[in-house]
Amino acid sequence: MRSVLPLLAALAAVSVIPASSAAAQSDTRVGVAELQALVDQSRAEMLRPGERVAGWNRGGANPEADLRTRGADTHYMLNHHTDGDTVTIVSNRSIRDFAPASWRIVDSYGEASTPLPGPQLDFQSMSARYVVAMRTQYTRRGEVDCTPGITNALLYERPDAPASADDDLIPFSFRILLLALEGQELCVRSDGDAAHGYTQRIFLPDGRLLPELSRDPGIASIVAAAPLDRLVPWRPPPPPAPAPPAPR
Repeated sequence: MRSVLPLLAALAAVSVIPASSAAAQSDTRVGVAELQALVDQSRAEMLRPGERVAGWNRGGANPEADLRTRGADTHYMLNHHTDGDTVTIVSNRSIRDFAPASWRIVDSYGEASTPLPGPQLDFQSMSARYVVAMRTQYTRRGEVDCTPGITNALLYERPDAPASADDDLIPFSFRILLLALEGQELCVRSDGDAAHGYTQRIFLPDGRLLPELSRDPGIASIVAAAPLDRLVPWRPPPPPAPAPPAPR
């Protein structure tokens, strides 16, 4: 795809994982069957298909081409949405080449050495303490971008960052949600242009929209390359809207 990976928004939405699984993270009595059930439940929720959309793979924008025109070595894609900002870097270099030296790897998924012809790297803060990074290959198919899945992912910790309420759940969610997406082909349709930004929706290869992964597309813009600590700061989610007053 070579543009922002909206799957990171699903990782930020830790409500996909049942609250009871926080205890499961440290409970040695939880077995393979229970963990598989969590994976299956998360997969079913994230990949619950909506309606098939006519023309879903025709007329889409090509953010990667626009980014390369600006210069992939000097520009990144920045997606601003309510679950936090995501930075996409089009590069054959590794995730570790871009992560600040102060970040510490606490978990990994897949193989960083897997050769890819034209990968993209995506970074997003999950909390003040945790940042997730992914390496993925997208292929242009018609006028959308499709991927067979996430090749490599790293969960980073900012060692001196303040703690937050979801910190105990995030490492567990990282593992469960990546397993839930394993082997699933997904396609991304982008709309917009470099001057006004891009929005994106996630589809199954048969053209059915995935509402959960498309619910907060945000706006993606091409920006000048800068240190990741500056581009992906933690931004707490907005407070919930107040409940309407009860009728008298």
